[in-house]
Amino acid sequence: MMQTRFKSHGLLHSFLPHAKIGLKATAILRLLVTGVLFFSVTAVALADRVDDLLKMLQSKTPMDRREAAHELGRAKDSRAVSPLIAALKDEEPMVRLDVSGALIEIGEPVVDPLIQAMKLDNDSIFLWNAIRVLEEVGDPKAIEPLKEIEQKHPDPSIQQISKYALEKLQRTQKP
Repeated sequence: MMQTRFKSHGLLHSFLPHAKIGLKATAILRLLVTGVLFFSVTAVALADRVDDLLKMLQSKTPMDRREAAHELGRAKDSRAVSPLIAALKDEEPMVRLDVSGALIEIGEPVVDPLIQAMKLDNDSIFLWNAIRVLEEVGDPKAIEPLKEIEQKHPDPSIQQISKYALEKLQRTQKP
């Protein structure tokens, strides 16, 4: 009866059709241990890679900074949030674009630090990029800070982009 049960589970049985239950259990255990080791090694490698990418984000070469931003977004590592927020002021527009994309890809973990940074930095380029990130992430925590910017920021273009982001956020919120 146990043999029939394994047949219905398919994949392992197809590789070990005549093996005894104990051998199949051992095979499953080995697969699990191998998977855990693989993911542990991968996590360590990714952590080392993030450290390298954070250094690369400071490179003098815009292409290196762009690549670092892109890869940090894919890694979604929380250590990248603050350096990426700082990089929203990069002198190269394409770097800022890639940094914005990385922050959007990381998603919700960037919202609170980005809102805090916006309270401390009134630079129009930084605010424009930060507002676009908040708009795309779509977290309702951004609504009040965006209202304040729309009402109080001296730059009309920042007021306008904030208004647009607010409208989009409010449309996407559930009633």
